[in-house]
Amino acid sequence: MSRADPAPTQSPTWRTDEILVSILQYTAGIALVLTAWVLAFTDHARAAGSALLPGLLIIMLYGANQIRFRAVLERTVLLVGIWTLVAPWALGFAANDGATWAHVVLGSLAVASATALLRIARRS
Repeated sequence: MSRADPAPTQSPTWRTDEILVSILQYTAGIALVLTAWVLAFTDHARAAGSALLPGLLIIMLYGANQIRFRAVLERTVLLVGIWTLVAPWALGFAANDGATWAHVVLGSLAVASATALLRIARRS
């Protein structure tokens, strides 16, 4: 007795992996903005500005990507993440351990999430 194959299911429009990676990217942007706020109160203006601009860019690009996914926006997030990674040394505030670690960790999250979303888009 042979079993009939079940009816093919349609792939959901909301994919869990995309949602989780997008949330991670958005969280990195929010954390950069909050880092800028904390650094501004500790008189580290250069580090604060370096965290604020990439954080706002990541948040705005995340919002634009929710309307319609575009690979160019994720590539921009990738570049912003790379800039965030190298900013402590490029702008000369690497001696501030807190600011440096915040930039390295959050820049790495932005790079990793953008890379993951680009890979997911290629598979689709």
